[in-house]
Amino acid sequence: MTATRRLDLTAIERALREVQGRFAALSRDFTEPRDPLTDEVLQNVLEGYALIDDYVARGVDLFDLQQLNLMLEINATVLCGKDPVRRLEYAPHLAATEERFFNNVEGGIKDLHSWYCRHHNESVWKRAAGVYVRVLSKPQLFIEGNHRSGSLIVSYLLMREGLPPFVLTLDNAEGYFNPSSVIRNSAKHGVKALYELPKIKKKYAAFLEDNAPDPAQFFLKHAPLSVYRSGI
Repeated sequence: MTATRRLDLTAIERALREVQGRFAALSRDFTEPRDPLTDEVLQNVLEGYALIDDYVARGVDLFDLQQLNLMLEINATVLCGKDPVRRLEYAPHLAATEERFFNNVEGGIKDLHSWYCRHHNESVWKRAAGVYVRVLSKPQLFIEGNHRSGSLIVSYLLMREGLPPFVLTLDNAEGYFNPSSVIRNSAKHGVKALYELPKIKKKYAAFLEDNAPDPAQFFLKHAPLSVYRSGI
């Protein structure tokens, strides 16, 4: 039996609302235009945090071959939340995403899983950064929502090590969006990628570690101990 801390979703929402309220001003320092953080997007991201919190509490291993499909649920959640009506509206898109996820040889889950297996002995910061790079670089893992989905997978990996999640804040917004633009415009394969992506991963790992919040900021201070099991 293992105990795990649970996320303080209210604190996470507070941080995201602060970014939402200052987004226009923050975006002046972004190297590329970014879509505003709407109420719908924010709510879906919060539901995404609740989902990965549940994954960690139950001992889910997203990189187990039998559970890789659970990453699709992260993407579906950031796109349309848990609302069954929205899920029905998004059904064709979600089906297309699943096809891409499993069958895109260059950028699908096989590529990500292979990379993770080769680097699973690295520090959690490098693993998390590397996974984010593989999700976001071309061709991307999902059709849409790669930034949000990738950040939640990063948070999941950090939380599995007892570290706080990555949460967008006023202090880290520029440091998150600008490198993400570089990653999104980088190819994950080819000669250039062989020397470019490791450098990007190293810088992003340093960003994650340097900007890691105090655990008390986003974990419940008096959360009841949760007993989780391996698997789902």
